[in-house]
Amino acid sequence: MLVAVLLAVPTVAAYSPRLTLYHDSRPHMAALPARTPVLAPRTGALLAVASVPDDREEKPLDVGSLGRYLFAVVIQLTAASTAFGFVDLCSYGPLPGDIQLGGPLPWQAVVGIFLAMSVRSRVFSPLDNARPGQGSRTSTAAVDDVALAAILDEKPVKKNLRELRVECEARGLLVDQTMVKKELETLLRQYLDDTSGAEAAGDAERIMPSWTPPGVVFPIMWVLVVAPLRAFSTSLVYEASTGRLNEGHLCDPVILWLLIHLCIGDTWNTINNVERRTGAAVPGIALVWLSTLFAAKQYYDVVPLAGELLGLTAVWITIAGVLVADTWRVNNEVAAEPLYPYKKVGYRSETRLFFEE
Repeated sequence: MLVAVLLAVPTVAAYSPRLTLYHDSRPHMAALPARTPVLAPRTGALLAVASVPDDREEKPLDVGSLGRYLFAVVIQLTAASTAFGFVDLCSYGPLPGDIQLGGPLPWQAVVGIFLAMSVRSRVFSPLDNARPGQGSRTSTAAVDDVALAAILDEKPVKKNLRELRVECEARGLLVDQTMVKKELETLLRQYLDDTSGAEAAGDAERIMPSWTPPGVVFPIMWVLVVAPLRAFSTSLVYEASTGRLNEGHLCDPVILWLLIHLCIGDTWNTINNVERRTGAAVPGIALVWLSTLFAAKQYYDVVPLAGELLGLTAVWITIAGVLVADTWRVNNEVAAEPLYPYKKVGYRSETRLFFEE
């Protein structure tokens, strides 16, 4: 009986996380029978598994975000092209009161429309497209974390089951109807611990490469260089469409390729500047760059000068793309960041459309 008990001790230690992490069993090995050392490799293997660093945590693909990105591009393209269609309809009348316009827009109007689209095309997007420095956390309730912590510290917690479930859902935590109040409290405490730990460690701060241009360079380039090039090149294509389509149209299929480029760019802006996904932003900026080149090729086939003007914008996007890729590199050296959108285990998809809670 005594021998059986002694043989069982190392087996229990091998399967006990508390013992493998906090207890060194080597001093006791000498007191065991001669055949017990065969269990030592088993214990050592578990120790190796238990010491896996935190940065290797599971990062599953966020399929929900991928679907929403594609859906957002489709919705934005549909909304913007519909608006263009109304402008085309009004351009050729008749308008209420028997007003007959009967002609294409002047080129100055087309330039003005696409200057506005280059700067504010995101108004048609169902995603949060705040510019850098204007982004907010996905959940507006997240600003009440301090008040929530005070409530959870109370004994007993005064919030009921339904209220705690609302607090969890507002912070993106995965919950179901079977969870009891104690489980929801534990989830919220874990969320607060994770949030405070990330802020204390500075994990929320994005590391930028040493060669990053000053922040003022970006709005200057987009507003004073890229936007005018898009606008003037599009006015040339619009005027040329009079000969191809019998009359000028904003819904010209060639012009719509630029609109697709703008929709992809706004979705990428959400990924990079709002959700701050440095890894997923890399293939995203590649798609923005490719859509620029494709739109420029379509413009060039109609009006070579228009294609050349639009193609110049790809130069700046190339520089921005290199910066995005280098930003991912320096951040990936600190903590693993995959080149795809992922979600934390226990959380729902971070990407939300404006009509979702």
